[in-house]
Amino acid sequence: MIKLIATDMDGTLLTSEKKFPPHMFNIIDQLHEREIKFAVASGRQYYTLLKDFESVKDEVTFICENGALVFDKGENIFCDAMAYEDVVKLIEMIRQIKNAYLILCGVESAYIEDDHEEFNQNADMYYARCERVDDLLEAAKRDRICKIAIFDTEDAQTNTYMHVKHLNDSFKVSLSGHQWVDIMNPTVNKGEAMRLIQKKYNISYDETMAFGDYLNDYEMMQTCYYSYAMENAHEDLKAICNFNAPSNDEFGVITTIEHFLKK
Repeated sequence: MIKLIATDMDGTLLTSEKKFPPHMFNIIDQLHEREIKFAVASGRQYYTLLKDFESVKDEVTFICENGALVFDKGENIFCDAMAYEDVVKLIEMIRQIKNAYLILCGVESAYIEDDHEEFNQNADMYYARCERVDDLLEAAKRDRICKIAIFDTEDAQTNTYMHVKHLNDSFKVSLSGHQWVDIMNPTVNKGEAMRLIQKKYNISYDETMAFGDYLNDYEMMQTCYYSYAMENAHEDLKAICNFNAPSNDEFGVITTIEHFLKK
């Protein structure tokens, strides 16, 4: 019996136009009635996810910032904050990368200092609570920074990632989208956050279902037997998943969950 269902957001639950599938919140209500935990596992900020799921917020566990933060029933049950000294070094290095714009992801807010139209639009889309500051180094002193997100106006894999991939010896460096790279503590990933939830609620590998589309979902897929790669997923993710789901634009997550609920 399934006791926990987790899904990524962008490219997985949401359509390409960033819209929720129909009846999404009704499905979450049905899962809640059956005492099945529903978790959203995203690179997004907690406050953004909270806004998106306001009507069912007490029925959802939020795995935020790719696993660096976990909120359950409004309580912050996990935070893997980066050392201030590490944040300073990373800020100074990333500032030198052409076409790369960074966001400090803190527990209380996100912080940006650059002013670029495309970057601003994306920051507004993904960060409901975002503060523009004169100096990110100062902002890092007054919040716990759990992730550094880098937006690349060109292609993250061929530009920004090539400049930061060597950091994988000391940090978790993850391609989280065509234009995004995330840098976190080496222990941070969605899989570790999933294991935390599984342990808290005594849920096993065989009782867990998860959906994803990109490489930052890789570890999450390893925590469950019912691992679903979306039809539009990265080929490397498809290779490790046990099942396939229709694409995000075909509402693959909801279609699969509805099929499960009818059994």
